[in-house]
Amino acid sequence: MVIQNRTLITTATFTSLSLVGMSYTFLGTSLPSVRSFIGTDIERASMLTAFLQLGFAITNIAGGILSDRMDRERVLLSGCFCTGSAALLFGLWPGYLFNLLVTTCMGIGTGLVQSGSNALLVGLYPDRKGAILNLHHTLFAVGSLIGPLIMGNLITHQIRWQLGFGALGLVFWSLSLFFSFARGGGTESSSKTSLAQVRDLLRERDFIVLLLVCFLAIGAQFALLFFAVTFLKEAKGFSIGVASICLSVYLILLGVGRLTCSWLSLRLRSSTIILTLLVFFLITLIVTWRGEGWVAAVALTLSGLACSGIFPSLLALTGTLFYKVTGSALGILAMMSGLGGMSVCWVTGLISQRTTLTVGFVTFAISSLISLVLFGLFYPRFLREEKKLREPPRNPS
Repeated sequence: MVIQNRTLITTATFTSLSLVGMSYTFLGTSLPSVRSFIGTDIERASMLTAFLQLGFAITNIAGGILSDRMDRERVLLSGCFCTGSAALLFGLWPGYLFNLLVTTCMGIGTGLVQSGSNALLVGLYPDRKGAILNLHHTLFAVGSLIGPLIMGNLITHQIRWQLGFGALGLVFWSLSLFFSFARGGGTESSSKTSLAQVRDLLRERDFIVLLLVCFLAIGAQFALLFFAVTFLKEAKGFSIGVASICLSVYLILLGVGRLTCSWLSLRLRSSTIILTLLVFFLITLIVTWRGEGWVAAVALTLSGLACSGIFPSLLALTGTLFYKVTGSALGILAMMSGLGGMSVCWVTGLISQRTTLTVGFVTFAISSLISLVLFGLFYPRFLREEKKLREPPRNPS
């Protein structure tokens, strides 16, 4: 049996990234409980999130290149199976190194899911890259929203948090079965991307700037996702229940923002959307860091709206500027987001262990500030190039 229905394939692809978001917030919400289960401090616990991001980063570039050289459904199949297997194993044994390896494998799987799904949707909807990618990553926000509600409820009612990961793993396995039968029209690359083309891509100045912006801004976003509950609990004095609700509101706004950006992308350039959101993101991070009590909590939730469309719009801008090597370009960009998340998570945990979480939070604001300055310097060039490439060809008369 072969599944070729574009609507079914799109729905399954959306669902796969939604589950990736759920797995991330499962880990972020359960991190205090995971620390108790393993018996470790915040610095070593932060390495779980860092290595998850490392696995995510490594396979984003591999998945992007593979997506230009083979059926993209196969990339998704591999990612769903790997993530599902890791989710089923996480927390079965309290050994630190065992769980570190499992979270790395989970990152490897989620990297394949993201790179494969981005490339697949761009192939299915070549004329609506910005809209479809913003909508796709809205589903990431939906899954991320559901995650803390489920995991927070399990922990509050003293139910084993491992059950949440086990159920997640089974759903991922079901999706891998679906993609084994899927064959979507338009998923084949028009030409096979060579390693020489990838090498030339990495020499492009504009591409390098986009990679650095992604590394810093999305790195801060990923780290905030993992540390939000811990930060509100230990630095601002909220309970895990209240902190989980704040994270849920953050993710609601993330989804609302991505839906809005999907609509705006049909009317505004991706470059303009990115610059505006980078400014807003920096403001919310500073207020979260310096604010007290509910001021900090509200600012943290608003940061979800601020960072909502940054990554999908970076993907859309990259896909527009480097359309000849779409899969590889998107995979490398997503890899940098993973490396950024790994680095910011590690630095935040390192600083927080030696000082306080409030001091460690400065890492997020500094990363956001540098990304804003860098993108702002190149904004006129990006806007000009994007306008030129997106203009419809003129009809000779």
